[in-house]
Amino acid sequence: MLDIDSGKEIEALYKLYKIKGGKKEEKFKTTDIALAIKYHKWYTARYKEGLYMEILPEKQVYSWKEKKVIKEY
Repeated sequence: MLDIDSGKEIEALYKLYKIKGGKKEEKFKTTDIALAIKYHKWYTARYKEGLYMEILPEKQVYSWKEKKVIKEY
């Protein structure tokens, strides 16, 4: 995924959810967009219902206790 502000390539976490009755049930998560789309195609063909995709960009957070940069989504 390309960050618009910095122009750098960053990783993102792709999560697929099934929403039923106002509740989100996580079905699949990956950092590869092609794999997420492939799973969504398989799921919709098998169960005849779609999934909600959430894209979470990677953040780099400095931990002052450990004195290192931690990657979070």
